[in-house]
Amino acid sequence: MKAIKLASVFAVSAVAAAVSTSTFALEPVFHGEAGVEYTSYYGNAKGNNDLADGTDLGEIELSVDTGVVYAELEVKTTGDDEGTDFNFEKLYVKQGAVSFGRFDGSVSTKAFMGMDEIHDGVDLRTDQGDTDNTGIRYKVADGLTVALEATTNSNDDSDIGAAISYVADLEGIKLGISGGAIGDANSVNVGAQFDAGPASISVNYGTGETGADTATTTTTDVQQAGASIEFAATEALTLTVEYAKDLEGAKDDGTYFIAEYAAGDLTYYFENYNGDLTTEQNIVGVKAYF
Repeated sequence: MKAIKLASVFAVSAVAAAVSTSTFALEPVFHGEAGVEYTSYYGNAKGNNDLADGTDLGEIELSVDTGVVYAELEVKTTGDDEGTDFNFEKLYVKQGAVSFGRFDGSVSTKAFMGMDEIHDGVDLRTDQGDTDNTGIRYKVADGLTVALEATTNSNDDSDIGAAISYVADLEGIKLGISGGAIGDANSVNVGAQFDAGPASISVNYGTGETGADTATTTTTDVQQAGASIEFAATEALTLTVEYAKDLEGAKDDGTYFIAEYAAGDLTYYFENYNGDLTTEQNIVGVKAYF
């Protein structure tokens, strides 16, 4: 009898160990960047002092995926001498097709593709803030996700709304539509991305309303469009340009350009921001990714 009990104990222990191993043995992944750059301001930002900076580029991210829990911890510099920020970018639980917790971004902007340095889609935003951090997501099928999302409660009770996205990944082409509604805010985003040899071309359009603020009690129309081209000139040299335009209000536009050259473990780069939609500046720098 005792032998049977011991055998049962060992059997249960073996199953528990197997489950624990399959669920939690995935090793954490570290990656980050460090470097130095020089920024020269001009045009609408010419009053800013030029900056030689090695403090804002330091960042380490730790990703852990147990199969049930996904966590992404970011450690980066604040720009102050020896200043450091610790943040959970993502921390959510996965159970089959359902996941819930803290995410980084809203499902409503998932159709926005390509370079997003200037615009990254019309977000769901009320007077309480955006819905980028808290949600419940259900992956209905490949490319199709529905979600419940919530704002913070900085001024009042949290707003709770819904979002949906569908991105079809075809051969050499991606097509997407996404959007949502929360309180008196809503958004719709559409995007497309095409592969053309060494180039990747993306076009995007977003429209919607941000929620009323307590001062005006009126919603604000938002409408934006953009396009970007990423071109792999050689194995080492990549060129990317983005054009973005606001279609409401002042109807400003702007461009962002970056040239990156990889040499061994180092990446040298030049960036330019131009137009009234951006802070006009030139940046030269070197980084190492690890």
